[in-house]
Amino acid sequence: MPDRIRVLELVVSTQLGGGPVHVRDLIAGLPREEFRITVAGPDGGPLAEVYRGLGADFVDLPLNRLSLLNFWRVYRLIRNRNVHVVHSHGKGAGLYGRVGALLARVPAVHTFHGIHYADYAPVPGWAYLSLERRLASTSETIIHVSSGQAQEAQQLKLAPTDRTQIIVNATDYVRVRDLAEKQPLSREALELPSEGPVLGTVARLDPVKALDVLIEAFALLPSQLSKARLLIVGDGPELGRLKALTRDLKVADRVRFAGFIADAPRSMPAIDLYVSASRREGLPLSLLEAMACGLAVVATRVAGHVDAVEDGVTGLLVPVDDPAALASAMGALLGDSERRRRMGEAGRERVERDFSVTRMVAATAAVYRAAARF
Repeated sequence: MPDRIRVLELVVSTQLGGGPVHVRDLIAGLPREEFRITVAGPDGGPLAEVYRGLGADFVDLPLNRLSLLNFWRVYRLIRNRNVHVVHSHGKGAGLYGRVGALLARVPAVHTFHGIHYADYAPVPGWAYLSLERRLASTSETIIHVSSGQAQEAQQLKLAPTDRTQIIVNATDYVRVRDLAEKQPLSREALELPSEGPVLGTVARLDPVKALDVLIEAFALLPSQLSKARLLIVGDGPELGRLKALTRDLKVADRVRFAGFIADAPRSMPAIDLYVSASRREGLPLSLLEAMACGLAVVATRVAGHVDAVEDGVTGLLVPVDDPAALASAMGALLGDSERRRRMGEAGRERVERDFSVTRMVAATAAVYRAAARF
């Protein structure tokens, strides 16, 4: 028997986002005496060096691009590294990883970090779901990061139930709080006024995050909240359109686009209320990080959000694509600091109890052992 289980983690990005950060936490938590980790994905993001620093091998592969050559690259990597288990994260990685694993005759594990297909036209959407169902039949295990996502996948028949596991997404709340408490970004550093309430969100500027709806809701806040500010941390393809929207709605002077921040939890102390308007989610780490920092949350009622936010206890849930409902919930909590405080405390306790990274790593390690037959 080999001395360690060799796992190949495949990612479509090394930027700070759900799947790549999930892999970082796995590498940090898996016992080194039992597992040897190789990560493959596009270089250039900050997490590539983090993976190396945590003891993993990193291989630069453009898994975010459609290329027939990627199938060969992944297959050769599996064979050359004598990999026991392939674990993919994201659409491209899931395609190349599972085909490569099938060709190399090693077990494949795939994690869905959200099921994103709703914006596709009917034919591409049907093709994507059909492909996912076929790939699921070749997979040893399909992992969902929340119960809500698993229910959605079951309705779409994306994987047989006997191949599916729910391993709830998690955050290293100790690390998150250390960043927030020991290296906080002041409002001045974030170019925010010292007075007045601040709503905040951390997200890729992408249509699925519905930041346009959040800006529209912000513009609907009542006049007594005219000193409120909206902080948006993140970057992405929607930046230009979103900035134009703030000008059209005459709130440009009250919306701060802070751009990408490497350790986003550092911005949490500047925020009074965390908001997520997403149209679809798996289980967003940024929302868990906000809760870990004691922030009350307003979020849309979608898979992932409903698994993390207890409506009326740790925050408020509202319908998707409903700026008026979002504005009403934001206004209600901004106007009641004591209620926000209670919800924030309840959210902090919930993260510690239900979203422990130690539990997530242990459950994933068990999947690797079973897949590798160790």
